[in-house]
Amino acid sequence: MTNFKKVSLQSAIAFTAIIGISWTGSCAEHSKYQHKKKEIVGEVKVRTSAQKDVATANDIIDNTFIVIGGKAPIAQVDREEVDGKPVYKFQATGKANRIEFSTCFGAEENLKGISDKEIELLKKVKSAYEYSDQGKYGETITYQWKARFPEKLQKNTGGIFAQWHGRPDRTLVQSPDGELNHISKEKFVNMLDTMSFKKNVGYSNKTKKPNGWLVDNSAGGPIGAFHFRNGMMYLMVRSEASRISDPTFKVKPKPGQHLNKVIGRKGKTGSIVFERPASQIPINEWIEFKVKIKYSEYSQTEDKVLSSGFVQVWMNDKQVADWKGDIGKNDLHGPYFKFGIYKPGKDGFKVDCKDYVQTIER
Repeated sequence: MTNFKKVSLQSAIAFTAIIGISWTGSCAEHSKYQHKKKEIVGEVKVRTSAQKDVATANDIIDNTFIVIGGKAPIAQVDREEVDGKPVYKFQATGKANRIEFSTCFGAEENLKGISDKEIELLKKVKSAYEYSDQGKYGETITYQWKARFPEKLQKNTGGIFAQWHGRPDRTLVQSPDGELNHISKEKFVNMLDTMSFKKNVGYSNKTKKPNGWLVDNSAGGPIGAFHFRNGMMYLMVRSEASRISDPTFKVKPKPGQHLNKVIGRKGKTGSIVFERPASQIPINEWIEFKVKIKYSEYSQTEDKVLSSGFVQVWMNDKQVADWKGDIGKNDLHGPYFKFGIYKPGKDGFKVDCKDYVQTIER
């Protein structure tokens, strides 16, 4: 029997397996966060780090998201109530880096049973979100939400409005002699007394020079992202087979050149799985996005992909992509989803979002 876990409102925190149950509508009644705080209407002012903070009840929006990114006026999100349901209105100028909602974070519920000492170590190694269940590599996960673009999209409109991001193995280190080990968080924190890491490279605190140590880091960008660029809307995906990721090298597939074509080197690949002229995207109308991803499975002992995956995309119930290939990153913990605005172009843009649901097939 296939196990289904439908996550709208961070219910992964409360349930580890739901078998043969299909929930319709909101799962708010199933969330342990419900009724813990007064809901926000208007500008959302809280900001939280998914990696370094443990979110409080007041940090969590509608039992589902934390807010990451800059503050108003360059980056802003407003929450409205429409027919009793929340609508999130994101806007960012070209000076903003991001304003996004993340589905993945550390919180009271998913850190139950974890000691205070361990929680402090999680924050120090930037892995506070480690216990958030977002699914695993090798599993199939469906993401559904609605987006609306309230203003005309220009040829120079740029940025990301939804993305999937990996979670690096923060304490996977490679010694100067090439030995690779997952060390304890406590041992890693103790290492920081004598060295620091910039991206994935270790530097001596004394000499300020590279000391031969490496640590796992980001793969050089998201593993999947919906972009606006050069007058196009497109979905880009990436794969990273290396256990120690090199964030200095990015695979950059381009719309108009790499649709359904795989490019890459150094264990990294990328492809465009969907593209459409931005001029064909309806303005001020809700678009229902449904993205079904089977993530690749990676070896934990070698820099290799064990099994490939696929990406299927629907817009307003019409399938627009059916791609097969590698997607993901060689990490212990599965990827997570964000929507909002990331790195807007110089003129910025706006997007409204609502009705998020995530379903994990196990």
